[in-house]
Amino acid sequence: VSGDLVDVTAKANFRSLGQRFAAETPTVAAAIAQSDAHDLVRTLRASGAATVEVPGLGDVHVTTDDVVVTETPREGWSVASDAGESVALDLAISDDLRRAGLARELVRVIQEGRKNAGLDITDRIHLWWSSVDADLREAWARHGDEIAAEVLAVAVTDGAPPEGAQGIETELPVSLSLRRG
Repeated sequence: VSGDLVDVTAKANFRSLGQRFAAETPTVAAAIAQSDAHDLVRTLRASGAATVEVPGLGDVHVTTDDVVVTETPREGWSVASDAGESVALDLAISDDLRRAGLARELVRVIQEGRKNAGLDITDRIHLWWSSVDADLREAWARHGDEIAAEVLAVAVTDGAPPEGAQGIETELPVSLSLRRG
């Protein structure tokens, strides 16, 4: 459990506590709720049991069966936990990551266009593209060599295609055309 990634709450499992503490269950439950949830959960996961100080009862041992743990990821994170281990993913998408994603999407669209044009998987192509979208232009600037290598483009031209080039349909704000190279 990482306090930087998730908010942890620990609540009493009344069914389990009720069997052991009967009428004192609400008092034990209150002590669990007032304890430091991170410390309690860390101890429970490490040893399967923890001690909670309960007014009028002193130190009470509770187990993982006695405590319901809830982990809520902090904003911008996705967290999964199992068997005492947690994995966190930062969901923030930087400009560089978004542009790399655009480049991957361009590769996918161009590969689909190659397929629709009836080209073999090993055929080299000439590729024409144009866009007024700043992110797409930056994606081409940063990832153009990778895109060209991935789609087997021997030439990539920013501008209008010549007659006979096959257009590629896309929902991206870009005009794409290709022909066998």
